[in-house]
Amino acid sequence: MGGIIAMIDINTYTSIIASLNSKALELLGIAIATYYLSVFIYALRWKIVLGGMGKTIPLNDLLKINLSSIFVNNITPMSRGGGEILRIAWVSKKHGIPVAVSTASILYERISEIVPILILVVLSISYFATHLILFVLILSVIVIGIWFKWDRIIELSIRLFKINLTQEDLVRMLELRKKPALNLLAIGLSSMVWFLDVIRLKLIAMAFGWSPPLTFLSVISLANLLFGLLAFTPGGIGIVEGGLLGTLTYFGIPSTLAISVTLLERFISYVSSTVIGFITLVTSGGVEIWKALRSH
Repeated sequence: MGGIIAMIDINTYTSIIASLNSKALELLGIAIATYYLSVFIYALRWKIVLGGMGKTIPLNDLLKINLSSIFVNNITPMSRGGGEILRIAWVSKKHGIPVAVSTASILYERISEIVPILILVVLSISYFATHLILFVLILSVIVIGIWFKWDRIIELSIRLFKINLTQEDLVRMLELRKKPALNLLAIGLSSMVWFLDVIRLKLIAMAFGWSPPLTFLSVISLANLLFGLLAFTPGGIGIVEGGLLGTLTYFGIPSTLAISVTLLERFISYVSSTVIGFITLVTSGGVEIWKALRSH
């Protein structure tokens, strides 16, 4: 573990970036842009879900909250734990959104990611399988089943996470299913985020002259997701790097290339997001909310 963490050193990043030519640096710049486009899409999705529940918050505010929450995620244990609490507290304090409603909106966001993650699973399987038709059929059945059991999934999720919604807010949340345009948009935006995640990995790989197929990168993206969810360290530090590096080398990627790809990916998704998130937190008035949370 210590060896992996030791790799995350500013001099190492500087050395790797300095070794890239102008074309590679351009690809790296685009990769960074795709990451922050994803953050913007997350904010837009949240605004759409909150709007469907009868709550209106400016998109710019939600973007600042999301950027700040990434910083908190990166310095607190367990994936997304601290950041999600900050999001809930922020919209409650600054915009008067009931805690139960903001919690439910975030839960609904996560549910909207089921379909794109299933698609990512199918793409990952297709990297190994020669006959994909069976997996596509299975995916279709699962998606249809989710749609017809949507209300049940929502109700079970609310019970599981012990969200105390009023009857009115619960009805509003369940009625989101009757808004196909909203649901398709939420699922579409979630899918776009995962697509951008794969594209970011592709751009980073291309910066080193490697052009892996998208199906292979779907495997890597899915593995990255799993390691992030299982990580108990702040921002998954050490665990995510080790998992990504181990996955790449397992599939025969040379260790030097695997280390370079891993470190650049984490430079974007961890180092830069921590810096930008901290600046946003400080300049957007989120420090007092964070301090209040820490005191509890």
